[in-house]
Amino acid sequence: MNQAYQFQSHSGSTASESASLVHAVSSIFSNSFGINPKTQQPYRLGPKTTKKRLALAHRLFLASDEADHFVGYLFATEIASSGGSVGWIDSLAVLPPHRRKGVGTKLVANFAEHFSSVRWIGCATPNPIAAFVITKVVKGEFYIGECDPTEELVDMINEIRSLCQDLRGVDFNPRSLLVRTKFHPSDTGDNTEWCPPHPTEPPPWWSSLENLSSQYEALLIVDKSHET
Repeated sequence: MNQAYQFQSHSGSTASESASLVHAVSSIFSNSFGINPKTQQPYRLGPKTTKKRLALAHRLFLASDEADHFVGYLFATEIASSGGSVGWIDSLAVLPPHRRKGVGTKLVANFAEHFSSVRWIGCATPNPIAAFVITKVVKGEFYIGECDPTEELVDMINEIRSLCQDLRGVDFNPRSLLVRTKFHPSDTGDNTEWCPPHPTEPPPWWSSLENLSSQYEALLIVDKSHET
C-alpha cells in the first residue's frame, strides 16, 4: 500500500446501532457508485436502509486512512445451506481516491479470514474489479459468467435465495449466473475503474462482466471445498 490504512471489524448488530458507523457506510456507498443516469442523482444507501442492512449482516469490515476517515467497507452474512454454509458479501465499496492501493484486497482478506469455515463464498456484482479482487484472495473453484455451474451450486443458490438480499425476489439465470437488477453503476459513463488491472492478460471471464447489460449483475461463487 502507498499509505498507511487501518482496518477494523464489528458485528452487524453493533454497527447498526452506531450512528457514526452507519453514516460511514452510507457516505462511502453514495460517493463510490457515481450518478444514476435516470435521476442524475448519486446512487444512495440512506441511513435508514444502511442501518437495516447492517442489522441483517453478520460482520462489517472498515478501512480508514491516516486522518482516521473511513474510506472503504465490506459487510457480509453467513447463510446456512444443506450443501455447506455460504459467506455472502452483501456490499463492498472503496472511495475512488483510495482505489488500487490494496484497500479492497485487504477488506476481502479480512472477510475471508473471518468466514474461513464456510464452504462457499458468494456475491453479486456488475463490477469486474470486485470479482477480480475476490478471485485473487479467495482460493477454490470459481464460477462466474458462462461457466457451466454444477447442479450442486445451482441447488445451493436456489436454497438460499429467500435468505439473501441480492437474490431475494430477482430473476436468476443459472446458465450464465446472472440476476436481474436495476442497479448498475457503470452506467455513469465513468468506466475507468473497470479497466483490467493487467490489460494484456484479463481473466477469461472479464468480457462477460465488462459488457454486462445494465439490467443484470453477475454472480461470483467460489467453492472452497476444491481449494488448491
